[in-house]
Amino acid sequence: MNWTTRIQLGLALTGLLLLGLLRESQAASTGPGYRDTFWMGVFASTVVLDGPQGMRHLVQALGARKMNAAIVQMQGQDKDLFRVAERGGFKLLFAPAYELDRNWWGDGGRTFPDTPEQARKAAREVVGRVQGERSLLGYVLYDEPGAELKSRVCKITEAFREADPARAVTGVFIGTDEGRQSLVRECRPNVVLIDVYPFTQESKPGDFTMRGFFSDLDFVDYVRTYSRYLEGRPLWVLLQTHGTDWEGYKLREPSRAELRAMNWMALGEGADGIFYFHWSSFQTWRGLGDNPELLDEAGDFSERIQPIKGLLAGLERVSDEFFPQSKDPRHYVSTLRRGSSAEEYVVVVNRDVQRSQDIAVTSAKPARLRDLLNGRVFALGEAIRVGPGDGRIFRVVP
Repeated sequence: MNWTTRIQLGLALTGLLLLGLLRESQAASTGPGYRDTFWMGVFASTVVLDGPQGMRHLVQALGARKMNAAIVQMQGQDKDLFRVAERGGFKLLFAPAYELDRNWWGDGGRTFPDTPEQARKAAREVVGRVQGERSLLGYVLYDEPGAELKSRVCKITEAFREADPARAVTGVFIGTDEGRQSLVRECRPNVVLIDVYPFTQESKPGDFTMRGFFSDLDFVDYVRTYSRYLEGRPLWVLLQTHGTDWEGYKLREPSRAELRAMNWMALGEGADGIFYFHWSSFQTWRGLGDNPELLDEAGDFSERIQPIKGLLAGLERVSDEFFPQSKDPRHYVSTLRRGSSAEEYVVVVNRDVQRSQDIAVTSAKPARLRDLLNGRVFALGEAIRVGPGDGRIFRVVP
């Protein structure tokens, strides 16, 4: 083989390698920007955020941990906060609760007509103040609405989608009752954002039962009550990092391993974004910004998945084709796919938050599993060692 042929062959192989890496790291969607990557951040509020100085601290702390977004309850006139985020390469989901109370939901005895015209007027007023902000990722319009607000939720959602079609329009959803879940189906937010708070003071370590919502559903089953309605929309989860000490509603902070497991299970359930409640300490809870242990845990996860954040966006959980070989409930295995693509991915999580587990994956189809983060390949049935609360993500290969 002469040198010219060798060089041509080498360039061809290099091209194939780079093409493969590009396919695994490129954004999942060519649509709106909020669909292009995996979002990680916090929920914050200017009630306890110390203006631009507080926003700079938030952006610096999260940016250093490879997080990229925050949901912020603020006012459209807070231009300095948008600019701080922009300078830090950070994106904000604007929660305009103050404005919408004054022109849509009503407060202080004021009421507004429940009409499409009033909803469009309210949306235009809000969007007009912020639409030009480069750090604006989208809008979070309501927080845990009940079914009695369906008419208003649907109208304001549609009005914002009309006013700013390129950005995310959503609100925070909660609960499993038919009325609340009908809001997701009928009001059509273009992202589904849900609260997921499992841990009360009675929860034993590693018990992911949704006691925080007075439910006997497991974390996974709860998320699936919403993901069944996605119909191609992104799923974002707002995870618990706080405790409360209110009479009749006492939550406890998760341990590092419990937060680790929630992150990985959310990934396995097809989440396209993970946010944490709440950034600042307020009322009876300690905020993530004042909790170095859990902040570092969230950062560890974000940094770990950094090389594949583009790939993760747009993956959806499908009817499992890959299963844990053991019936041990601590062994979690899910299958992910993007639309009609033939490429499949497998997420493995150890739900035991105190001990490592050997987890083997099985399937009816012949395949192997290549770890997306370190390249190691496992045969079906081969033990995969997973630490307490930890997880792994694999691509299915021949």
